[in-house]
Amino acid sequence: MNTLVIKLNEEPSNKRRNGATEDKRTKNTIESQIQLNMVYSPSGSNIVLDKTHRNVDHTIIFMTQGSMDMEVSLIKFHLVRNSLLMIPANSVTAINNFSPDCQCRLLSFPTFEVGQNDLIGYEPLMIDVEEPYATTTDNYFQMMQMLFDEYVEGNNKSIMHPIISFIYYINKVNEITLQSKGLLGLPNPQKIKSEFLYMLNQNPYPIRTISYYTDRLNITPTYLNNVMKKMTGMSTSEWINRTTIRAARELLSDPKSYTVAQIAEELHCGSEANFSKFFKNHTGESPSDFRKRISNQ
Repeated sequence: MNTLVIKLNEEPSNKRRNGATEDKRTKNTIESQIQLNMVYSPSGSNIVLDKTHRNVDHTIIFMTQGSMDMEVSLIKFHLVRNSLLMIPANSVTAINNFSPDCQCRLLSFPTFEVGQNDLIGYEPLMIDVEEPYATTTDNYFQMMQMLFDEYVEGNNKSIMHPIISFIYYINKVNEITLQSKGLLGLPNPQKIKSEFLYMLNQNPYPIRTISYYTDRLNITPTYLNNVMKKMTGMSTSEWINRTTIRAARELLSDPKSYTVAQIAEELHCGSEANFSKFFKNHTGESPSDFRKRISNQ
């Protein structure tokens, strides 16, 4: 089987005036520039976690099992089964974590049509693909694998056209997904979700004031809450609380960490009593009990 393995560490390419990328590599056939891997598992590769790479080509990742945490152009993504992530060319990426059973489909291809960048976009796009669209998405990969197996050199359209069709299909699925959540036609909810989660995670001690995020996103707290609730199932406050608890666990697990009162101040929880109540409501144990249990492990 003619399986081509994706590479995520090429050097950046030059850009033409029309926005298309000019490939600095040797001008080979389309087949040699398009890379497809039907079963890709990071656990079987020499992956260095958190190491950044700049992708020359457009990349589409479709998760088939397990999970993977990625960062694309400083935006964090958590991919699970049936998550699809489309990464534009010249994006800076890093794999931050993945489960032992992580597997996905991977497709990488250069910009070979004028205007293709506009179709793909200039920011990463992630969709949680539901049935029956997940099956159709997988069928696209199967079809492209068959085309690779039967490829005749010089007949580039036999590969180019299905890829373009696939991109149109992804955009349509994204439109249907947004419409089902009542978000179609509003400020880009995918971008808002990604930017909110990035801001939430970029500080070691999460900022707990919702207006801090909405002021920078230039939206109302109600709209941010609606976006997060419909796209993730969790409200803005739940995300802030969840991130705060994660930071609290990290601080309490460090034997050289601050006192509980100091942690309460760092995490903007007010008094030690307020923090202890907040922590126990979310974890079922007090900060002191949690720290004691961790130290005994």
